[in-house]
Amino acid sequence: MAEIYINNQQLIEVVRLIEKPFIQAEIKERRAAGEDIDELAFPAGDYLYLPPSMILLPSRNLLGEPWDHGFSLESNNLQAGKAIVLGCTCGVIECWFIQVRITLNESTVEWADFRQFHRDWQYNLGPFKFDRKQYVSELYRHS
Repeated sequence: MAEIYINNQQLIEVVRLIEKPFIQAEIKERRAAGEDIDELAFPAGDYLYLPPSMILLPSRNLLGEPWDHGFSLESNNLQAGKAIVLGCTCGVIECWFIQVRITLNESTVEWADFRQFHRDWQYNLGPFKFDRKQYVSELYRHS
């Protein structure tokens, strides 16, 4: 798997901290509705990094040409045009995944608007700006 770090922190760990209150609130709400839900079966940050073939070049997933997750979306949908950066632990990436909008500029690459595809959680993560030459170099270096 191709691990992703932002500001020297593993992306999965950053996402786990953000998701924890959302997960706790959802568990509380579902229990109040009478559902018998086990907290351990619904952990925050339950993702895997993607295989190198989806991250590293020649893949364009992190270069403004997102991998096709197979869901049919209208062009104005908030998830449309976003790259997948974390996939499901079950092995089917699009089962439960995190997306980000990647914008390529002349000298920078920006990651913004992180989103869990199947939930309307507000991540308030980013935007992150990367030097474009260094960013592309990293995608080549590890391929």
